[in-house]
Amino acid sequence: MMFTFRRSRAAVSLTPLIDVVFILLIFFMLVSNLQRTNRIDLHISDRNSAPTQAQDRAFLVTIKRDDALQLDGQPVSLAQLRGRIALQPQRQVVLEPAAGVSLQQTVNVLDQLRGAGASQVSFLQARTEE
Repeated sequence: MMFTFRRSRAAVSLTPLIDVVFILLIFFMLVSNLQRTNRIDLHISDRNSAPTQAQDRAFLVTIKRDDALQLDGQPVSLAQLRGRIALQPQRQVVLEPAAGVSLQQTVNVLDQLRGAGASQVSFLQARTEE
């Protein structure tokens, strides 16, 4: 008697692979943030450009490196700045952070300006040492 052995091919099931792919898909859908992040619109003024009439009437807010603030050259606190801007929110505000000022401090001042109602806030280009 002669026996013939048939070797059967092992079938690989794709069901576990598909399950893993769906689990990964669900995981990435849950951890990803599909909402738009908060944006900050920035407008940069050039120091060398001729000032327009609107820039002549603009508030100049300077952020010093030691977190001190100046409004048109006068030292102010963050609360005073917000109060002064809230009195005339239609005026343009030009924000000038000094070199080395942290981004977080600049954003904090920008948030206070927006909270006071200032809608026209631009940044002044930093002075370059020649």
